[in-house]
Amino acid sequence: MYKYRYILITLIILLCISLYAYCSEEYCLKTGYEYYKKNFISSQGRVMDPERGNLTTSEGQSYILQRAVAVNDPKTFDFAYKWTKKNLQRRDKLFSWLWDKDKTGKYRVLDKNSASDADVNIAFALILAYERWKDKKYLKEALPIVRSIWRYETRRIGKYRVLMPGAIQARVEKIEINPSYFHPYAFKFFKNYDKFHDWNKLVDSSYYYINASCAKTKTGLSPNWFLIEKNLIVLENSERSDFSYDAIRVFKKAYWDYIRTGDKRALPVLAKSKFFIKQWKQSKMLYTNYKADGTLRDLNEFTGSIAILILPISIYEPKTAVEIYKKKIEPYLFNKENWKVRKDYYTKNLLWFGCHFYYKESSEHKEMGELRKSIF
Repeated sequence: MYKYRYILITLIILLCISLYAYCSEEYCLKTGYEYYKKNFISSQGRVMDPERGNLTTSEGQSYILQRAVAVNDPKTFDFAYKWTKKNLQRRDKLFSWLWDKDKTGKYRVLDKNSASDADVNIAFALILAYERWKDKKYLKEALPIVRSIWRYETRRIGKYRVLMPGAIQARVEKIEINPSYFHPYAFKFFKNYDKFHDWNKLVDSSYYYINASCAKTKTGLSPNWFLIEKNLIVLENSERSDFSYDAIRVFKKAYWDYIRTGDKRALPVLAKSKFFIKQWKQSKMLYTNYKADGTLRDLNEFTGSIAILILPISIYEPKTAVEIYKKKIEPYLFNKENWKVRKDYYTKNLLWFGCHFYYKESSEHKEMGELRKSIF
């Protein structure tokens, strides 16, 4: 009798845990996606940042395209891409990075320069769309963008071919690099469709410069930006050398490459998350903004950054990753106030991508994982 009662209680507990995990997944992936569409996308297909006057960036457009592929939503994908193509695409097939109000209050392109991270993400999303929905129109759109990225946004530096921040930066004398723009996994996709260029060279330079720039900081973490002068990495005496909202994406890109292709060059990058594991064990806090000299920039525990950090931490200490998730991410997910108003645009971007990879058993993750089999 007691034996069966024990089994019943155990089953109930396991069911509760499963339901709780499912609810958490629902909030982050499904509910979060619908919230994002409702609150951040205009009736024309423009992604808006309400905390910055509803401006639009090519980066924002690229994120909704990637999400739409992941959740199998071709209607939203086409809707958002149509606006992006019509309003941001340049003659060279790259995309102007900033759409905002001018002095008269009219929305238009305010900066025609491209942003290479967005261009890579958009081309990558289009190729993923082609792979998933088997419609050649997506590949037809992607290939000219891919070739223009190589032609206009990469540059030879010493023995490396390097992705520059934008088309203008690829031409000027000053060499400035944002390592969070590097996307080894996307570059590997590109080489399967663009046979005219050796995209492996960008994979090589990505890992080289990420690790080399990390070696310049006292924390061992990536800087947001760095300069290259006479083939040497130079950190500026400014917040551009911090590890913060830009550099956190280095972990996402390396993790994406590692879990999809198993490239072991990603591991030294991902291992830098041990800095935060140590911090968590000492204080149960996760401060996410550090100066290059190793000191804290502020006491911000930025939820979006923590969501990304959980990914590499889960490789080295899964139990710690679960603990951090339950302590720092779930309270945000289940706080109804966070889903009532249009706020935390950037937080919700990073949060969604972090959760997307963290929920390895989700249908979205499994279906996207199937693409690897057809490509690599």
